[in-house]
Amino acid sequence: IPEIVISCGTSIYRAGDVTVAQFRKYVDTMSKNNTHTISDVMFFDKKILQDYFDGAFSIQEIGQMDTVEFLETIKTIHFVMQEIVMEKMANVIEIQQVEKEKSAFDEYDAANGYEEEDPQEELSQWDACREITDRYVKLAIRLLNNSYSQCMRESIVSLLDYLKFEINTINENQ
Repeated sequence: IPEIVISCGTSIYRAGDVTVAQFRKYVDTMSKNNTHTISDVMFFDKKILQDYFDGAFSIQEIGQMDTVEFLETIKTIHFVMQEIVMEKMANVIEIQQVEKEKSAFDEYDAANGYEEEDPQEELSQWDACREITDRYVKLAIRLLNNSYSQCMRESIVSLLDYLKFEINTINENQ
């Protein structure tokens, strides 16, 4: 994960590894961000930046940062969270895509109101990500005998690597 550096006022802030807590906050903020107005998107990006640096500066201080530096930093944070961490989350468990087969009765069911709603469609990308993160934390608590707060302070990339190793080697000693 690339180190992210940003200046705010006279101070320079650095962040390296992403903790489970930081990722969880990111997912929570992104799940609330269903707006398309620039001002609202900028507010959520400021909140993400604030959370990523563990509240080192206020929303007002972020508003006074250099705009280009702010946009480059938030773009990097989105890249790290979505392209690195979420990709690693998806690769912990090998999942085969299951396709829903068409039935001869699908058209009849649709015409007569018998279609069942697909519960997976109701879950947004961010809600699903939150669920997966929570499941991984529960698994890590059991495997590592750590507390919830200890797991939340762990590097999420290291934790995901460990969980993948445990899952891949689960049957070796049996």
